[in-house]
Amino acid sequence: MTALRRTVRINGGPMRPLDLQTVCDQCNKSRAHGNHTKCSKLRQAEAAERRAREKGL
Repeated sequence: MTALRRTVRINGGPMRPLDLQTVCDQCNKSRAHGNHTKCSKLRQAEAAERRAREKGL
């Protein structure tokens, strides 16, 4: 039996590829390989610090 596959459409048009970085901005390694939880925590801490500075101004 052949399964028919539907293409994903958003608002009637085909879905574009996501515009994501392939290299981690923290460790400069491929995001597809390895565990990036440490990088994620660093990124979150930087964002929280940036928000605190902007809020204090």
